[in-house]
Amino acid sequence: MSKSILRDNTYTQILAAILDGRIAPGEGLREERLAAELNVSRTPIREALRKLSEEGFVLYEPHRGARLLTPTAEMAREVFQIREGLEAIAAREAAVRMDAETRASLRRHFDVLRPRVRVGDLSDVGDSIHAAMFDHCGNQRLVQLSAVLQGQVKWLQTFAVNIPARPARAFREHLRILLALEAQDAEGAETAVRTHIQRTLADLLRAFRTAPGQPG
Repeated sequence: MSKSILRDNTYTQILAAILDGRIAPGEGLREERLAAELNVSRTPIREALRKLSEEGFVLYEPHRGARLLTPTAEMAREVFQIREGLEAIAAREAAVRMDAETRASLRRHFDVLRPRVRVGDLSDVGDSIHAAMFDHCGNQRLVQLSAVLQGQVKWLQTFAVNIPARPARAFREHLRILLALEAQDAEGAETAVRTHIQRTLADLLRAFRTAPGQPG
């Protein structure tokens, strides 16, 4: 296995452990322990932790080494403020650039999801619409900037599990985005995306305030 593949695989495994809660907020990230658990040398571990630090997951402390950050309400506000700006641009551009075949494919997917969501199956609430917008925004630099945030967005949203109504609301908000995209309404798509992200952030901040032991 090449060094680059090994490094990327190590990064992916550590990030997955962060996103699914196997590494807890505030937990120390000792290179020796991670290397033993992943059966790799310390070099790819060090490179992966450096990348995670650049992406805002890991903090290096003098004489203590690396640890996973503990999410805060302020962190959520900052991340979602940037997310809103990037996705608003993507939505406006995708509304006029997205081809009819993609719009039809999204509509078929949402028509399949609607009865499932209605009976409480919230395993898929139409999150793929976000990727579809970036795929058709025609701005590769915008896509690259958004990719840097995606892990943090997913991580932060795991702390909103005590807001059970959010997934069903998210489906309705995604549907409004789809309606604007189908109408090729750039302004409407931007408004729908901004509203969706602002409401998601509001629920997340509520989760920080109400969850025992969660930072706020």
